[in-house]
Amino acid sequence: MQKIWLALVCSALLYGTAHSAPMLQGKDVVSGKAVNLAQVRGKDQTVLLVFFKAGCNTCVYNFKLIREFYKANKASHFGVIGVGLDSKAELFRSYAELVRATTPKNEQFPLLWRPDLAQQDSFGDMNNDSTVFVIGKSGEITLKREGVIKDADWDDIWTSLQNN
Repeated sequence: MQKIWLALVCSALLYGTAHSAPMLQGKDVVSGKAVNLAQVRGKDQTVLLVFFKAGCNTCVYNFKLIREFYKANKASHFGVIGVGLDSKAELFRSYAELVRATTPKNEQFPLLWRPDLAQQDSFGDMNNDSTVFVIGKSGEITLKREGVIKDADWDDIWTSLQNN
């Protein structure tokens, strides 16, 4: 009887872990404001979450495309959060400040630095310097893309942002 109970408890724990909403919280590197993925989603919207390195050409290219995509589609009510993977805070902060200085205020979105002690997430190890997730309204990961975003990927990203 104990073995059955233990198996049920373990199954419940595994199921709950596998299907729980991913967690992300931290501070915007420029403004210092608190950022929480659950609060952004709480506005009944999907979230485009971008992990990247400012010191990576592919990442900077993807990030530029994502900023343009957000600008063109922000009326569709989805959020965007950028998370820097750079090992040196100064490099990422300089990039974030440049982005803020050259992007109109209504087209800006939070930029977190992953190694910051205030930053926490449950996304695990990143195998690429550029990884994009779409987080659905109920918190599930509905799409993941690693590396260069290809033309065909944009349809999948758009569909995932709209259907969740």
